[in-house]
Parts: sequence; C-alpha cells; structure tokens
Amino acid sequence: MTLETVFRIIEILLQVILVILAEVALFTWKREVRGKDKYALVRALLEYVKDVCFFIHSKNSSWHQIYLNDILVNKNDFYSNQLALIQDEKVYFDQSILGLFSHINTRSDLFLPKQVRVMLEGLCPHSGKRISFDKNQCTYIQLGGVFTPKIKNLENNKNLECGIYEMDATKNLTVKEYFMKWEKLLTKLQKLT
Repeated sequence: MTLETVFRIIEILLQVILVILAEVALFTWKREVRGKDKYALVRALLEYVKDVCFFIHSKNSSWHQIYLNDILVNKNDFYSNQLALIQDEKVYFDQSILGLFSHINTRSDLFLPKQVRVMLEGLCPHSGKRISFDKNQCTYIQLGGVFTPKIKNLENNKNLECGIYEMDATKNLTVKEYFMKWEKLLTKLQKLT
C-alpha cells in the first residue's frame, strides 16, 4: 500500500465523517425549529383561550360566568360549586360558538400537534343544527372574547334571529363533560409549553 493510497483512504473517511456530522447537525436544527414552531403555536392557542369567556344562561334563570382559568385554579371547587346547578344540563350554544377557533382550521393545519388537533376537533363547531329560536327553552352557552359571525338565510339574504344550536362534536355532552374536554386541552397545552 502506497502512501498516496493511505492519504486517499483517510480523505474519504474524513469526507464520510463530515457528511454524517452535517446530517446530524441538520436533523438537530430541524427538530429545534419544529420545536420552536410548536411552542409558538401552543403559546398562541393559550393566549387565545385565556380571553374566552363562557356565559351560561340556564333555563331556570340563573347565569354563570366562567373563564377557563377557573378550572386550573381550583378544579374541585369548579366542578362541585361553580357548575353545581347546571353540570348535568345538556350543552347547547348560541351563534357565538361558530366563531370559536375561527382563526384555525383544525382539520387542515399540518402544524398542529396530533393530540391537540384531536382535542380541538372535539370542541370546534364543524357541523350542527339549530334546535330553537327561544333562548328561554334550554340552558345554553354564549361565548365572549370570540368573533361572532352573522348567520344569514341563503334564500332572502337577511340576518336570522339568534337561536340555540346543538353542535355534532358536543352532541349528548353535559355542561360538566364539555368543560372536562377543555380541562384536557388546557393540561395538554401547558405540558407542551
């Protein structure tokens, strides 16, 4: 084996090692960038939901104001006291639910972490039906801090009177079960930050 052959082998080995180190560095950089993007997305979601307020109007004329932080501050008190009068009521909404997460398309956003996407889909209004125009007929939730779209009748293009809606994603849930879904989402988002 000549000296030139030895140098050539060493040069090839160094090039292979350099390529491997470059790939490892690129992989690490991509993972870090994805982590920063995920962190920013989760942080933005937490910033958004902190301003969401739930006004629950009960059919027995009681009224409840709930922020999601109420769940995190004292979970036991929230479920046993704050929701005590209405926790077993079926969950219905006024038209403000249609604006919840209107800035995020949960079904097409590729950057949403899978577990967060699944949890958001359980809270987002993708489909539903109006069950009544009479808001005194049942307990319903009105959302504050979200964009509330106007609902129009396609036939004569006039604004419809606000009504009560049942969302397919929350069909057959009670008020307590609905807020338990929110609790799971908040816990997951906090773990990702």
